[in-house]
Amino acid sequence: MSDVLIDKQPSGVMVVTLNRPDKLNSMGGTLTAEFAAAMADARLDTDVRAVIITGAGRAFCAGADLEAANTGSSTRASHPSYNRGVGGMQVLHDQMAGSVFRCPKPTIALVNGAAAGGGFGVALACDFRIASEKAIFVSAFARIGLPGDNGVTYGLSRLMSRSEALEILMLSPRITAAEAKELGIVRSVVAPDDLMAAGLAFAEQLADGPTEAFAIMKRNLEYAYNATYAASLEQEAAGISTSYLIGENKSAIQAFLDKTEPDFRNRSHS
Repeated sequence: MSDVLIDKQPSGVMVVTLNRPDKLNSMGGTLTAEFAAAMADARLDTDVRAVIITGAGRAFCAGADLEAANTGSSTRASHPSYNRGVGGMQVLHDQMAGSVFRCPKPTIALVNGAAAGGGFGVALACDFRIASEKAIFVSAFARIGLPGDNGVTYGLSRLMSRSEALEILMLSPRITAAEAKELGIVRSVVAPDDLMAAGLAFAEQLADGPTEAFAIMKRNLEYAYNATYAASLEQEAAGISTSYLIGENKSAIQAFLDKTEPDFRNRSHS
């Protein structure tokens, strides 16, 4: 069976499930390559308007498959996460958290269980996170003498203070779903049996929105982190011009004037 499952909903939501439950969905086997292919599909398929990422079984993703790394098997030789060179790690990052971060469509992590190490980074690369009450977040890197990968430092630095992020990285505490909510890591916590329904409802709300404008919003926010105010205004102006050229907003403006709800899915009215 595939290490990554894809389910494209009629609503325009694509559900991507990491499917190595016996290995806590760790990054081994064919998972990383299949995940990168799934995210490329999500980017290119115009019918996909929002993406949910979750895990099969009792974990979201336990990070790198360290068991395989110590077997001396062909898996170790071929898997980029076990190549100690910078280039090898960049391949892994590109396939996992990088492919999520680059997605122009809204991405939601449904964290059903443990999100550890690089799996924590994948969750942080998503635009939003909804957690099951059974979810656990742990950086784990310090426990194996590593500084962190898959964008975990980037994600934490944008959600909390430097000292809070360093405590998570240096001490590797087990962060419960409730604690993650307090820290701003997740937007909501729900019962395990309600996780997919809550995720789909939120994703469908986003899928009803202006996906091209959402993509520009994401780029603008990323640009603004290191930009001056004036430069950010210029970036926003360029985004508005692009939106006008795409035409997604035309019927929405008319709907606003008519005091009706816009239909961003029906581009024939744009």
